[in-house]
Order: sequence, then structure tokens, then C-alpha cells
Amino acid sequence: MAKGTKTKRKRRTKGPSEKIRSLAAISLANKVGYLKLSDLVGQNSKSAESAIEKMPKRNFKSGDTIYPSSHKGPVACLVRSGKVNIVRTASTGRDIEVKAVDAGTIFGDMPTLGQSMLGAKAVAAEASKVTFIGLAEFEKLATSSPSVALNLARQIGPRLVDAERRHEQSAFQPVTSRVASLLLKLGGGAKEVSGYTHQEMADMLGVYRETVTNGIAELKQDNLIKVGRKRITLQNLDALRKMETI
Repeated sequence: MAKGTKTKRKRRTKGPSEKIRSLAAISLANKVGYLKLSDLVGQNSKSAESAIEKMPKRNFKSGDTIYPSSHKGPVACLVRSGKVNIVRTASTGRDIEVKAVDAGTIFGDMPTLGQSMLGAKAVAAEASKVTFIGLAEFEKLATSSPSVALNLARQIGPRLVDAERRHEQSAFQPVTSRVASLLLKLGGGAKEVSGYTHQEMADMLGVYRETVTNGIAELKQDNLIKVGRKRITLQNLDALRKMETI
């Protein structure tokens, strides 16, 4: 009995699998460092580029930590030259590289710019030059060049709508529909999902394994999917897509 208890406790404290960590890294890569300087200033905004050129900048050697920085308050980092790795440290202490960004990319923690590092750090992958944009400096830039504010709205508006949609799904969508949505996402347009356990899918949805198992059983009963060993065939993509709608 004692042995069984120890085994269960070990399972609970095991932490996410490598596959889940990889999926988390992919998700983070889509949320960090997605904004480019050209997205903000456009192709022919010399005044905006001139203003940015006057902002504080610093040179980094390969391996130097760029972010977190010593700057107080919200700050965005603009890579002027070189290459920067966005890295997340796992609970094991191991650094997981999320993505590499190059010249022209903006990252950091500044809600006004729609930027957050979500716990990640930035490390110079090679000799790099980075401009630091404070909140007051960005607000001054947006005021003097209205096109910057308009371009920013065009970039973060659709992302906000998508985030709200996913939040609504999480809050109000039946679990079976969320399972269907996850299978479509994992399938990436194909009719087969393979290599995922029910526990891994439960971790992705933030629910119990039994909940995913029951959801898959319902989809199977309705002949929407066919279940094999670590392989699920999506038999009716249209019906599964309809289930994504709340």
C-alpha cells in the first residue's frame, strides 16, 4: 500500500513530458518576438526611424543576457544587428531555446506594444546591437507619427480577437468540443493525429485524463473519429470543425 502511494506521488510530481515542453515552446514562439520594426513604421517613415535611432542602444557579446534588463518599467528591445535567442528555463533548470530572432525584431515586456516575454529571457546568439524603447519614448513616437499607432493596432488587433476567442472556448465550450478542436489543431489539416497519449492531450487542455478519454469516446461513438494505439483518424473534418463553434 505504501509503495502504491509513493508511486502515485511520484507521478504527480513528475512534471510535463518533453513533448509537452516542446509544444509549450512552440506556443511561446508565436507570442514572443512576433513584431517587426517594419510592422510599426512601414517602409517610408524616415522620421520614425530617425527618432528610434536616437534611443538608448547597447552592444552585446555572444552569450550575454539581454533580457531581463536593468531598465526600470516597461521596455521593448529592438534588435538592430546580430541574432538573439529567446530562451525559457524549465523546472529542471535546463534552458530550452524557443526561437531565434534577427535584426528588425521587437521583443520585451510592454503591454502598450502588445509585448510580453511570458517568463522567457533573451540571450545574444552572436555579437548584437539592441535599442531599448521605454514606455515614454514609445508614446512620444506614436504621438509624433500617428501611422505608428495605426500600424500597431493592425498588428495586435487580430491577435487580441484570437486570444479572446480561445478564452471563450476555454470558459464555455463543452470539453468534447475542445477535444475536437485540439485534434484538428494537432492534425494540422491532415486526417490523422498520432504520437499523443490521453494524458498529454489532457495537459494541453488543462483537464483530467479521464475527461479527455470520455470526450474521445463520445467522438468515436458519433463516428467522427476512429481510435487506434496512439493514433486517431479524423473521419469527418467538417463535423469536427462545426464543433469548434460555441
